[in-house]
Order: sequence, then structure tokens, then C-alpha cells
Amino acid sequence: MKTAVLGFILPAILASDASARLGETEAELVRRFGAPVSRASERITAQGKFHEIGTGLRFRDGDWTIESTIIDGRCAREAYTKVGEWTEDQFTTVLNSNAQGGKWTRTSKDSMKKAVREWRRDDGATAVWILRTVTITHPAFDRAKSLAEAKAKAAAARTPNL
Repeated sequence: MKTAVLGFILPAILASDASARLGETEAELVRRFGAPVSRASERITAQGKFHEIGTGLRFRDGDWTIESTIIDGRCAREAYTKVGEWTEDQFTTVLNSNAQGGKWTRTSKDSMKKAVREWRRDDGATAVWILRTVTITHPAFDRAKSLAEAKAKAAAARTPNL
């Protein structure tokens, strides 16, 4: 009986408490989790330099750490890390809370599911689980990264005034 009750209650708790969502604003994330435990520039490396593409926020909720990347005022990437093994219900809850009306399709092979799992959403968002962390990436993150890389490449190709 206890197991059945936990199987029903756990997904509900995770859906409400430990699931930030792609597309949310910083204010919405703070309402969900409280103040972030850390804030930093979200940077990529390109052409040997760091380039800022957004803001990274880190939240804690029990054994869960949620890292959110804010780009243009909206959450464009989420990383969920937890202590211990992931359950199928936890995978489902995290993916469903980030579906945004779309459908996730598993793209990784069943033979790899103990090491890595990958999903793709209808609009091109991706989710990857590896080493206790599920990272969900919206195409807006990929666009911001590509733009920063292109700007860095153009700056590196510039000829100095000699």
C-alpha cells in the first residue's frame, strides 16, 4: 500500500516542486523555488575566448539541483541533477513538465538506457540524461550559442589596422 501511495504522490510532488520549465521567466522560477543559491553569467567558449549568452541560476530543492539558463528573459535550458538513481516516474515527470504542449520522442537505443537516454520534442528541443543529470535544451539556447560563435569567428577574422 505504501509503495502504491508513493508511486502516486511522488510524481505530483516533483511536478509542482522540482520542475522548472523551459520558457519560464526568472520571476516564475523564483516563485517556484525561492531565491537562487547562485547566479552567474552563462558563457560559452569560442575562438579561445569566453562569450556571455545569458544568465545561469542554480536552485536547490531537497536532493535536487536545478540549473536554469535565462536567455532573452526566458528559460532556454534546464539541467536537473539528483542524488541517487532516477526512476521512470522521475524521467516522465521532468519531460512532461517541459513538454510545452509538444511530444517527447525517445531517440536513444534501449540497450543504452542505463548509461544515456535522449529525447527530442516536436519543436526541436532536446533532452539528454547522463551521469545523474537530465539537460533539456530549447532551440533558443542553440541559436544564442550559434550567434555568439559566429560573432567570435567574425571578430577573429578581422584584419588589424597596420
